[in-house]
Amino acid sequence: MMTKPTLTEHRSPWVVFTSPADPWLASETAALMQRNGLVLRLDGREMRDPASVFRTFARDLSLLGYFGHNWDALVDCLHDWHGPGQGNQDLAILIEHADDLLKSDFLGLFVSVLAQAAWNSNLRLDGDGELDEWRQRIAQHFVFLLDHTAPVAFTEKAARGMDLAVALSDGRLLVTLTDFVWPGGDPASAPWTAGPLSFADKEILSGMTIKAIKLFRDHLGCSIHEALDILQSRSEYLRREHSDA
Repeated sequence: MMTKPTLTEHRSPWVVFTSPADPWLASETAALMQRNGLVLRLDGREMRDPASVFRTFARDLSLLGYFGHNWDALVDCLHDWHGPGQGNQDLAILIEHADDLLKSDFLGLFVSVLAQAAWNSNLRLDGDGELDEWRQRIAQHFVFLLDHTAPVAFTEKAARGMDLAVALSDGRLLVTLTDFVWPGGDPASAPWTAGPLSFADKEILSGMTIKAIKLFRDHLGCSIHEALDILQSRSEYLRREHSDA
């Protein structure tokens, strides 16, 4: 049974894809602000490539001049970020109008970077998986807000990110890090499905569409229509991979 995502607690999922009209979003952002947390809104339409992602985060989060404008630097700056008062405030970053990110080839990496930052901020574990007593834990989560695209459409692309697992629940796409590499992460088992979603590749390449849809439905616990969306995304990816080869 999947618990509801949170913006106020120190737990996964670290990344959520949903609609801006989702009642959960209004409830969680209100709860976060009531406890002196911060809600920051970034415009996903500005994130056309990695360079513009880095510029947007640097500007809207006022990242210091030493921000290296690369993925590793983004992880570091996000989990070491302090609010306007330089305090350790809980934080939700909402990426609005994020629909066009579905067309990007860096989505999986982007989501993985955000999940890593949230894992660091929420759990504060050292290299041995023990609590780092010198660093205060903060609740940090990321939400992609989709104006006209169903969250399920992002499932396959998001799951390509390193060490990620995905789940579909109440119309939302939820993303976490697996505990295989990340202490305190989630097991790569139900209700989570570890990426990449390659378990139906043989059926897709063999033209066994109905069987592939059933595999996606069974693994992800989704509807047939949702499984078809995921199948289409995976099929396009495999076609590109084989044409490049």
